[in-house]
Amino acid sequence: MTSEIKNPLNMVPDPFNGAGFVLPPTFCTTERRAWFHRTNEILSFLYVTIHSFDETRKSWNTKVRDLPFKENTPIKISLHGGNSAIMPAKRIVKITTEGINVITRQAFVMMYGSLETYLFHLFERSYPQIGKTNNFMEISLEILMGKKWDGKFCKMKEVFGIDYQCGKLETHFHDFEMNFSGKFYKKPLMFLDELVQIRHKIVHASSILEGDKLIFIDIKVFNSYYTFCSLLTDYIDDLFAKRFGYQRDKVNPAEA
Repeated sequence: MTSEIKNPLNMVPDPFNGAGFVLPPTFCTTERRAWFHRTNEILSFLYVTIHSFDETRKSWNTKVRDLPFKENTPIKISLHGGNSAIMPAKRIVKITTEGINVITRQAFVMMYGSLETYLFHLFERSYPQIGKTNNFMEISLEILMGKKWDGKFCKMKEVFGIDYQCGKLETHFHDFEMNFSGKFYKKPLMFLDELVQIRHKIVHASSILEGDKLIFIDIKVFNSYYTFCSLLTDYIDDLFAKRFGYQRDKVNPAEA
């Protein structure tokens, strides 16, 4: 999240009422533009779902008072495809609260997956430029799996010949505040490695952080997460564009 004083992303007042800030037009390969599009979809899904939960909770808190067995009244929910579920009214209200934590965890995973998808697509485009015409998935997995992010970048440099330098990456994040749930990070790769660990725990450990405590993803982190990934993809995009001569067109992130 950017500080109130510094603005490393050159964010501009939002066009709705000017009370908030949005990312300005930025240069993108087709792959980075697709990343913006996917991530916008994920965030839209997240916010609309939480809004729907809030409205449903308000509605059912009122309805419950008029049901024959109050909160224990069985309710059948039917979907257009023919599927249905029966549950007591109190469970519907409970899900509209507890379900938010489920949605934020899954949105977190989806956003990290979108970042990896961006890299896979950029790699796939670049393999023919270095004489590789098959086994794209295997090579990509070798680059991205089983190592910390500095190792991933070093492998990208080895495979594609990009001009990755850790110091330049850190300069690219100059003045950008990396804060996840109150824990601050000075180096972007350390921040990325932390995101990886959280993602692994959500996916592979049923969201369990330690003991029986579930991982909690505060909705407030998503703006920071989004802008961090925007800066990161800009850095990577520029490396590959300079190496292979890819065109980067100016794109409004909100309209990607």
